[in-house]
Amino acid sequence: MGQKTLAELKSTRDFNNVLESFLPYQGRLTPETIFKWDYLTCAPVMISNFGSSAHGVLANGDQFSAIFPGSDGEYYTSHASNVGAFTAVGNYFSTVLGGSAAADTNSIVGGLNLQGDDETADNLGIEMVLGGSPQGGSGNKCTIGTHAMTFDATFYSPDWTDHDAVTIGFRKAGAAFETGHGAILAAATGDPLYTDFVAFGVQSADDLQIASALNDGARTYTDTTVATAASGNHRFKITVTSAGAVSYEHVGAAAMDAGTLIAPTTTAAYSFDDGDVVVPYIVVQGTNQNSAIYLKSATVTRSPGVAYATS
Repeated sequence: MGQKTLAELKSTRDFNNVLESFLPYQGRLTPETIFKWDYLTCAPVMISNFGSSAHGVLANGDQFSAIFPGSDGEYYTSHASNVGAFTAVGNYFSTVLGGSAAADTNSIVGGLNLQGDDETADNLGIEMVLGGSPQGGSGNKCTIGTHAMTFDATFYSPDWTDHDAVTIGFRKAGAAFETGHGAILAAATGDPLYTDFVAFGVQSADDLQIASALNDGARTYTDTTVATAASGNHRFKITVTSAGAVSYEHVGAAAMDAGTLIAPTTTAAYSFDDGDVVVPYIVVQGTNQNSAIYLKSATVTRSPGVAYATS
């Protein structure tokens, strides 16, 4: 059978059936939830194979992917970079514990372990952009002036003093990974290497802080004066209005995704510029302790969604 011309193909039943299958998506928007995973209702995370010079050995800034299965059979992508050089000794980012529990509590050791190779050296960690790449795509980019956003995550640690940074945030799309970012958050001073961002969580051991930068200036590092508990769950939430105004909430010692979120008494005002395109990200950085940090859940929303097709 010879090849058909486009005109002949368009007149076939198969072509029309395929075309009609896409028509319902024209003008429709993607779901508002662009990332949603937890260790109880979702399958374990799939991490791409590690290895640079040898299996399990990574150079500073090596990149990899992680796919998070959703509770309804969907999948969420992520793009990550390790911070510091990893040996083959460390725990890396592939262990998920506690998935057989009936429900979460503050004391359950469970989630995706993000400690990496902290046991062998100081200032090692990870930065992970959720829902896609740092460049931003239809799966994870949010446009200030169009979209409102939330980022809600629960972490568990047996010892929060062992971590210099366990933080969530939004940063301007397009910037390559900067492996020195977490150390600046922990030090609460200096050039954070990203021109436009907000970050909220543990920044310096056992200390809840806010960091931000706007237009490669106006850098702020704010101690909320809230100290984390010695161990257990901590939940952090960032809300960004469609106008770009950012607010922060936190609760400790509660079950995953539970408890009453409260805004810190000491906070920092911040607004992204209209038209900025941002992506959600996580930073974890350790203090040379063999101490796990577990991501129990993460949910990112973008409202409204983006169009599947325009015409």
